Amino acid sequence: MMTLFSNAGFVCRKAAAASIAVAALVLTGCANHPAPVNYAPTSTKTIQGSLSVAPFTYLPATPKAAKVVPANVIRNTAMGEIKIDKDVSVFVRDAVFLELRTMGAKIDNPAKVLNGEIEEFLVDDLGYSIDWTLRIKYTVTDTSSTKVLFSSVKNTQRKTAKFVNPFGAMNETIKLNTEQLVDDPEFMKAIQ
Repeated sequence: MMTLFSNAGFVCRKAAAASIAVAALVLTGCANHPAPVNYAPTSTKTIQGSLSVAPFTYLPATPKAAKVVPANVIRNTAMGEIKIDKDVSVFVRDAVFLELRTMGAKIDNPAKVLNGEIEEFLVDDLGYSIDWTLRIKYTVTDTSSTKVLFSSVKNTQRKTAKFVNPFGAMNETIKLNTEQLVDDPEFMKAIQ
């Protein structure tokens, strides 16, 4: 009887070690190859106004950043990195564009241009949950006068469960940040 339990413990330890090895291989594989990402707008908000959306800047990928990351990497506190198949600035800009267009904004006004500086996109998955942070400085400029009509930083912070769909959570974080933007009366005034 004692031998049976001893063997069971041995088998469990071997299975655990094998599981850890497989997980390490999977995570290493994910870190080396960019994950394909796409974005589908999901906001139910409606707005009116018109603007155009300029290319965004991803500040963690610029030479002035304290710790420079590649342009297609979302910072992560755990092992490895989240590498996507396009630049973070392009992915987030296109997502904001899609959300605004779906909400009802006309995205064809070259006189009012929305710029975005992504100050932080961080996934903190140390611990029992995942903390998402997306901070973007939005600016709307009147191109005829170069006057800044609107400027504000929108910071989205949220927690998700550890084993949630990471791409769904990433998309939801971008949507919530865009909704913070359109909930700002000064932004809505700027695009009228």
